[in-house]
Amino acid sequence: MKILAIDTSSTSGSIALLDDRRLVSEWTVGDAGTHSNWLLKSIDAHLKSAGRGLDEIDLFAVDIGPGSFTGLRIGISALKGLAWPLGRKIAGVSTLASLAMNIPYSGRVVCPVLDARKGEVYTALYDTMSGLPRAVMPDSVLPPRSLVKEIEARGLEGDVVFLGSGLSVYMETLVGTLRDAYAAPQHLWHIRASNVGLLAFESAGEAVSPAELVPIYLRKSEAELKSGG
Repeated sequence: MKILAIDTSSTSGSIALLDDRRLVSEWTVGDAGTHSNWLLKSIDAHLKSAGRGLDEIDLFAVDIGPGSFTGLRIGISALKGLAWPLGRKIAGVSTLASLAMNIPYSGRVVCPVLDARKGEVYTALYDTMSGLPRAVMPDSVLPPRSLVKEIEARGLEGDVVFLGSGLSVYMETLVGTLRDAYAAPQHLWHIRASNVGLLAFESAGEAVSPAELVPIYLRKSEAELKSGG
């Protein structure tokens, strides 16, 4: 099964091509800028560099949140436009689960954190001992200090490794507060499309038509809050 996977859920961006669980090629950029400016032309260039055509893709994969509202919409809309005319399905996976996969087989609980603005983070807790992330705490949006209290309440304060761009803002609140907590090296903070593709392969039976794919925001957008929606 040939899988084209992308990530546009944060400031970084990534594209990957997989053949079942085997990674064929991957491009990841730490600061991608406006995703609509690079995504489609980069997908085209990526496929050409791998010697593959879009019609050879069996499954499309994208992380559907939580993350940047605009980034998620751009990525999901782009894949819908590619998958629809081909009659292909799309697998949507958790952004946080994809990020947690940067630390597989970890003896610590993995805690991805993304800056959600408004003094909050998108976060979860994962056990990755099997190589795939198993949720210990579901995807959530909450203030960093509430995350600290949640970790302490679970008795995990000395057993957590953090990663993700949210550490750029909340390193001291999270790692500096919890006893023996650990921050992963910064090169592991970016979401990789290869992880999105691997999760999609594992959940291929749950893939949906382009019309059925929707993002998971966890909270209302600024426009919805202003309109009372």
